[in-house]
Parts: sequence; C-alpha cells; structure tokens
Amino acid sequence: MAIDPKIQAAINQQINHEMTAAYNYLAMVVYFDQINLSGFAFWMRKQHEEELAHASKLFQYLSDRGGTVELQAIPKPSAQFDSVAHVFQAALAMEQANTASINSVYALAKEINDYATLSHLQWFLDEQVEEEKTMEETLGLIRFAADDKSALLTLNNQMANRPTEPDTTDA
Repeated sequence: MAIDPKIQAAINQQINHEMTAAYNYLAMVVYFDQINLSGFAFWMRKQHEEELAHASKLFQYLSDRGGTVELQAIPKPSAQFDSVAHVFQAALAMEQANTASINSVYALAKEINDYATLSHLQWFLDEQVEEEKTMEETLGLIRFAADDKSALLTLNNQMANRPTEPDTTDA
C-alpha cells in the first residue's frame, strides 16, 4: 500500500500550500481586526480554519497510504493591505494558485495511474471551484460598494453571519 515517492512529495507540497494559505488568512484576520471590521475578520478566521482542515485531510491521507509527512517551513505572510478589496484580491489569487497546485498533483496521479489519489483529490477539486467562486463574488460585491462606507458596513455585518461549515475532514 506504499505511495509513490513522487505523489508523496507532491502531497507534502500541497500540505504546505494549505498551511501557507491558513497562515495568510490569519494575517487577513489581523488586518480586519486592526480596522475594526469584525465581520470580515470572522469570515477570514473561518477560511483559516478551513485551510487547516484541508491540510489535515491531506496529512491523514498520506499517513493512511503509508507515506511520510514532511512538514516544511511556512513563509511569513504580509498583514499589510491597502483596502478590503486588496485583501480579497490577494485571497482570490491565493485560491487560484492553490487550485493550480491541486491540479498539478491530480495530473501527476493521473500520469502514474494512482487511482486512490485521484479519488481523494476529487473532493479538493470541487472545493476549489467553490472557494474561487466565493472569493470572486465577494470581491465583486466589495467593488460594487466602492467607497460607500455604509455598503461596506452592511457587507461586514453579512460576513459575520457566515454559517459554520460542517467538518469535512472525513468527507
């Protein structure tokens, strides 16, 4: 049941991507807390938690397949943003990069006929469609609000009402 070393390395790299995203979302929480937008901070904290769950899901899969998890350094995120829109532009770019990374792992698994990994990664592919869509829609609303502070405060209140996601680590 040993996992191919190339897949093991790729999954370890993906774990690092997920942990890096989690850390970046935490930096976004810091920014929103500093400018007193607690709804946006709450929403980004939920994103942080989701990324940790994704890393955990990959961690467990690698372990279940007899692989070795090799934790890597996580780059220091920036908590310096120019605006709410800038934060969501950065978040969207990060999600797009994460999608590309998952696609690369999927392509490698397909190339070496690792059907178990293909099956496991399908959930991540579907999740990334949702992540990018959510970021794009939210960024669109923020851009629509432009400099209207009352619209931004309304969005802030809506962000605070984000439902708690069910535990997806066993999905």
